[in-house]
Amino acid sequence: METEKAIKLLDGRIQNAFCIMATKKLRQIYNPNNVNTTHRRQLYILKCLNYKITTENATITPADESKTIVVIYNDEYSNKVHTFLSENNIDTILKNPISKDQKHIQNSIYQCDLIIHKKQNKHLIQKNPSPPILKALLKLHKPDIPIRPVIHYRKAPSYKIAKKLNDILKRCLSLANHILPLPQQTLPTIWLNLRSTTIIDY
Repeated sequence: METEKAIKLLDGRIQNAFCIMATKKLRQIYNPNNVNTTHRRQLYILKCLNYKITTENATITPADESKTIVVIYNDEYSNKVHTFLSENNIDTILKNPISKDQKHIQNSIYQCDLIIHKKQNKHLIQKNPSPPILKALLKLHKPDIPIRPVIHYRKAPSYKIAKKLNDILKRCLSLANHILPLPQQTLPTIWLNLRSTTIIDY
């Protein structure tokens, strides 16, 4: 509409020429197949990086305490994770405890009727729970580049009820934020899923 208004202000003898030029230009702009050179170059670089990472059996992972990403071989990444596990006395187990834990948590929720309303019970029980996933951030600023473990708890059986209890305690108590140190004696039992068939606890 704005283009038509601008063309109508021109001399009538040149309006047709400018209409044709404007039409061609608008078709180029709205053509989905029209990609500028910079975008094409970026897509080409991403495609090459993806191919290189795949063929070299590597992976991309974020670094610790920075916005840097790191490309590392899968074998080296796995070795760093297993080194961390062995140095911190983390043992593997053969049986998945998730279903057992889910039943205990479910029974506990039903028994806490003075704290949790019955209508909230179904919303606090995790559907299709799975072991928390362990991911590793690389500490590039330290010798030998160790890892910082990051545990994704959203699918854990206790995630929803823990979040609910945390909100209740915040309302009832004035507690500062605390971070647990790593030594084994100060940590609760935690189940981690490193691969589809590997579960550990410490």
